[in-house]
Amino acid sequence: MPVDVKGAVAAAFLEMAARKDVDKITVKDLVEACGISRQTFYYHFRDIVDVLEWTARQGVERLLAQSLKASSPREALGRFVDFAAESQPMVRRLLNSQRREAMERIMVEATRAYLERSAREWGVEPSLNQADWQVTLDFYACGMAGLLLGSDRRRVQDRDQLADQLARLLSGEMVHPKRD
Repeated sequence: MPVDVKGAVAAAFLEMAARKDVDKITVKDLVEACGISRQTFYYHFRDIVDVLEWTARQGVERLLAQSLKASSPREALGRFVDFAAESQPMVRRLLNSQRREAMERIMVEATRAYLERSAREWGVEPSLNQADWQVTLDFYACGMAGLLLGSDRRRVQDRDQLADQLARLLSGEMVHPKRD
């Protein structure tokens, strides 16, 4: 039976990060936990940050699959907010480490990938040229990642309200409200 080495390394990293200072996790720790050689680790990953990036991409894939089962973009955003809230303790630990800059970049890239692929899957056709669409995606990805990264400081209690606000913001309804 083939072994999912990448998945095993990512799972070991997340398990260690839940109980240990993230800055103290080494490649040696991961290869020992997974029962693989350093050569095998480096065949699959460049370094610990590469493990984080791969793990984030896998999370985006799972989240996108769940979101596509939603009945509306607003419900899909609700699943995004729930995922972000549930990931908050691990994200906090990573942000409080020496890998903060990499983690922030990974969060923005993951949010951007989620937005871009969600729009494509939901059949949203941007009425913008390609360059403007790319800037728009970057803007919303940075804003949403920043909002979610700072949400624990504001103690956002109502995930549904936040999902609704994001849906209205992304649709333009918050900026250009419907008039009766």
